[in-house]
Amino acid sequence: MDKKDIKINYNRSIISVTSSVLRHFNVDTTYQTLPELDELLSENYKNVVLMIIDGMGTDILKRHLSEDSFLRQHMILSISSVFPPTTTAATTAYHSGLPPISTGWLGWMNYYPQYDKIIETFLNREYYSGKQLNTPLPSDTLISYETIYSKIQKTNSEIEYYKIFPPFDENGCQSFEEECERLVSCHQKSDAKKIISVYWTEPDHSMHSLGVDSPEVHRIMRNINDTLEKNVNQMKNTIVIVSADHGMKNIKNILLNDYPDICEMFLRPPCLEARFLTFFIKKEYTDSFQKLFLKYFGNDFVLYRKREFLQSGILGEGKQHKLVEEFLGDFVVIGIGDRALHYTTGERPLKSFAADHAGFSFEEMSIPLIVIRKR
Repeated sequence: MDKKDIKINYNRSIISVTSSVLRHFNVDTTYQTLPELDELLSENYKNVVLMIIDGMGTDILKRHLSEDSFLRQHMILSISSVFPPTTTAATTAYHSGLPPISTGWLGWMNYYPQYDKIIETFLNREYYSGKQLNTPLPSDTLISYETIYSKIQKTNSEIEYYKIFPPFDENGCQSFEEECERLVSCHQKSDAKKIISVYWTEPDHSMHSLGVDSPEVHRIMRNINDTLEKNVNQMKNTIVIVSADHGMKNIKNILLNDYPDICEMFLRPPCLEARFLTFFIKKEYTDSFQKLFLKYFGNDFVLYRKREFLQSGILGEGKQHKLVEEFLGDFVVIGIGDRALHYTTGERPLKSFAADHAGFSFEEMSIPLIVIRKR
């Protein structure tokens, strides 16, 4: 695959879904909306639900659910994730209405020059050592953002907002069944118009460990389908928008430590994701790194110099977040095959996955747009 083939259609993506929701609530957005969703939202339901099922890409949906299943019957089209198609970048795109270039949410672990550490942003943990940090959460300080729900309430003071999340969130739910029950309860709480945000961690979590074709993943998908059908059918005057942050594909794990001639060029360990990596390289190795990387991995990864990558538009269009330049090293690589690159400093056990995301493939980038309308 050539670099010119890596293109993301942000006009029919997560960003256009959130833009349609914002426009529906009369909130200004500079991004293009999705006409198919605009038309359905124009029917003016009292409750709008935005539900994200982690990892449930179009390919995963079709692998595990039949055409006559509840979710597939209500799927109106496939859209694109943002790049990289990974939870940190894509869920942030949903909640902010902005592409990764503008939020700075690029991957699971970023290099923060303020602390000279590679940090797991969600957990505030040093990635390579596993050490928990006492510094302020980057998500609350360095890469914080205003949510679309805040913007909606500022423009529409009468709108009520409800957030239904897994156990890691305050007052989070222990199961998808509990989330759906709470959804039904929230929609009945008052006569006010509501925007309700729902997020669930499966099937992503299980696919990482078991692969995309696991019987357990099939069971989880059936349960999500059946539980949602049972509960949504109890709702009235509500439009439920169901989608995913990204899809998944089975991968082969490659340990960079097995290539010492490459590792000796590192200024610091690589970061971001296993299928979307950035490399900080010692100055004297800048030219030789590119040649050596392409020799070993050129069939499975596309390589960019930082400036070239930023000019490509792959991270979306808009005002560039002030930390993006610093988050990216000298080189950026994107997985296009089935390999994932890992590196270890030996400070903590290395976790390898059966399936992963964050690269550029149909399986990772294509996500379903499912719309359920209940009068």
